[in-house]
Amino acid sequence: MLRIRQLRVLHIFLCNAVLALSLGEASPVPAAEVQEPWTGEPDVLALEDVTKGQQGYGLSVFSGASVERFEVEVLGVWQNLQPSTSYVLARLSGQGLETSGVIAGMSGSPVYIDGKLLGAVSFGWPFSNEAIAGITPAGAMRDMLDRPRDRMATAATGVAGDPWSVERLLRREVDETDLRRSLAALRPARIGEASAAVEWASVGFGPAARGLLEEAVGSVASAGTLGKAEAERSATLEPGSAVAAVLVDGDFRLAATGTVSDRSSDTILAFGHPFLGLGTVEIPMASAEILTVVSSQWNSFKVANLGPIVGAVDFDYLTGIRGSIGKVAPTIPMTVRLDGETERPVRLSLAKIPTLTPALAAISVLGSINAATESAGAQSIDLKLRFDLGSDGALAIDQSFDGPGSALAAAIHLFSMTSYLLRNSLAEVDIREIEVDIVSHPQPRTLTLVGAHPSRTVVRPGETLRLNVDLAGYRDGKQKRPIKLQVPSNLAAGRYMLLVGDGQSADAVRLTIEQLEPKTFRQALDFLNTLHSTRELRVLGIVQGPGLSVAGEVLPDLPGSVRSLWSASGSGGAKPLAMTVAEDAGIWLEAPVEGLLRVDLEVERGEPVGAEAETEPAPPTSSESSNNTAGSGGDG
Repeated sequence: MLRIRQLRVLHIFLCNAVLALSLGEASPVPAAEVQEPWTGEPDVLALEDVTKGQQGYGLSVFSGASVERFEVEVLGVWQNLQPSTSYVLARLSGQGLETSGVIAGMSGSPVYIDGKLLGAVSFGWPFSNEAIAGITPAGAMRDMLDRPRDRMATAATGVAGDPWSVERLLRREVDETDLRRSLAALRPARIGEASAAVEWASVGFGPAARGLLEEAVGSVASAGTLGKAEAERSATLEPGSAVAAVLVDGDFRLAATGTVSDRSSDTILAFGHPFLGLGTVEIPMASAEILTVVSSQWNSFKVANLGPIVGAVDFDYLTGIRGSIGKVAPTIPMTVRLDGETERPVRLSLAKIPTLTPALAAISVLGSINAATESAGAQSIDLKLRFDLGSDGALAIDQSFDGPGSALAAAIHLFSMTSYLLRNSLAEVDIREIEVDIVSHPQPRTLTLVGAHPSRTVVRPGETLRLNVDLAGYRDGKQKRPIKLQVPSNLAAGRYMLLVGDGQSADAVRLTIEQLEPKTFRQALDFLNTLHSTRELRVLGIVQGPGLSVAGEVLPDLPGSVRSLWSASGSGGAKPLAMTVAEDAGIWLEAPVEGLLRVDLEVERGEPVGAEAETEPAPPTSSESSNNTAGSGGDG
């Protein structure tokens, strides 16, 4: 008695033959026009029943959306290659596999012997002279059908000692190495010396973003996006169909493409190997159309057009992935506007994976900048970020970057901020939307801070002080910027220090002085919303005196009796502060500034003085020069 699978293959063959004769052609008819809907599940061929020399066939797509047959000869069982996991080794033939070898994108292709499902093609060897493939047993894959569909643990990395701290952000310790390490999670699984037969495909990313991706995963094939008519034809997923797990969707797309191995009602199994190895996940799932196969001595691959989202991958395991047709995976929408363009911004949606979403956002912004500028990249970039955090409110960040690496620096800044939000140890954060505004400039603009001169070095509480700041511009002479400061009225007599610098350096100094360690996410968010851009010239007024940092809050200039009470209470969260910030003022500049200088003042208490005359300060006396580190070019 013929099984359902055999009848279905015979039906397809006869339909193709009749239509080809009637049209006078031998070309296959698209699958959507002749294939029956998927109708059943074949029995599984147990691993103990597999013997060397058995003959069978597999199903995959080599062109269009048609599922086509290739031949399989069993070479034996590779026992316990991984704990409790064995694989079947087989030689593949037909469809040009004799010369192409195992093709990237074939992972998940189902293999049948005597009408039973043996398993799914999952890996092959680069540079192999034959199409020798590893096959993941079907029984191990079908175990995924019984796995619970739990909610993904979105805050799994938020643990004590997590490196994603506010301090790390401000000290600029997040760099390209962190981004590359995050992208390395995309690297295909390896089984011994073999590589998983999955194919990474991208749409729209520029050379810089593609370079980072290729470094992470080995190779990324360019893909297209199906039109409406073609998309409808490819939307049916059945064993042998092309399928994609989509990490970035929209104007750019990034997906791993493979093949459907098995289907039970609206649940599919695919790939035959782990995708990201994350267990329970929520990742959009799409159909795909294969244009052709490109044969390569290193690793042959399928050229694909990505289809519409048709469901969601909800489980990612050692033996493959499980997806649900019709299920909707949550994503984070991201809008990128370039140089004030509001009519045609780049619109994307990012898969919601805490360990990976920040890197996806970063390469998407880098790709957007690539698309809008010449290959050398912009020499200077102004970046505005806005995160919609739902019930936690919003976070707005402005920053500027200069030099040949400004595009990558802007992408890393987005990566670091998104990483902190999703991976902090204080709370699980729900990012509802990310908005990015980028203004590029054709040449470097950074101003260098070279000096700062006060109108007087002896001041009284409450009076106005004028500070003249010297800046050196790119291919330009020295410039002056005046800043008016109000000396705090509650200052005691003694030394008063001003730190003058770019906004980012001033923020790092403030964090160091106040020893701020947020105890709640609200405290962290409030602090992040006060961060300053390098386009701001900031002045911090620093006083030496008793203060405390308590439970994420700073209590400056406390009487000794109050400090004693805190110490006597045995509060481990109270830290004495030797210095506190008495003043924080600044001005916006037309370009970024860099540098940090110190100005020393002396506070005298006495009768108030009248407002100072608005005149340029006289040259400092010899005593003033010795007290003014900024005037002598010191960096404090």
